[in-house]
Amino acid sequence: MVVVAIMAIVMTIAIPTIYQQLHPDSMRKAVSDVLEACAQARARAILDGTPADLVIRPGDRQFDVVLGVAAPSASAPEENQLFSPDVAGNDWRRAPKPTPNKGGGGAFSAKLSEKIFIEDLGVNGDDNTDDEVVHVHFSPNGVSDELEILLRAENGERRLITLEVATGLADVETDLKKMPRR
Repeated sequence: MVVVAIMAIVMTIAIPTIYQQLHPDSMRKAVSDVLEACAQARARAILDGTPADLVIRPGDRQFDVVLGVAAPSASAPEENQLFSPDVAGNDWRRAPKPTPNKGGGGAFSAKLSEKIFIEDLGVNGDDNTDDEVVHVHFSPNGVSDELEILLRAENGERRLITLEVATGLADVETDLKKMPRR
């Protein structure tokens, strides 16, 4: 009986670890991919000295880092423009949307698993959950747009990822019971 009890305790401890190893589509990987995308966009903006955007396609669960800013076009309609903060982060000006990095300079791309859903997505206080494409701007001085993205797994597990505007660094909140819903 003692041996069976010990085996039961060991199995109870080991099962979650084994499950995570056998299911790479876990919330852990999704959070890691989003954090890596944010870190890559921030790092590329700072190291290249040029703005970078994290482009999120909620419907496709796709995250891409694009570098540089396209030259303004006189024929470009106003809706193709993106609002971005100035260097101090407190004054707003118009800036053209960034273009993808065509030089192969290591732009980042990630796609979330079909088992992970973007439940809520907000940039600079706006609800962008239903938008087709969402841009999060990173400046060469390290500041970024405000970002809140709530991920939900099929099993109901949820994680909130936020960006600190002044530093452009991401943070993960796991205890969502304490947080009020928007």
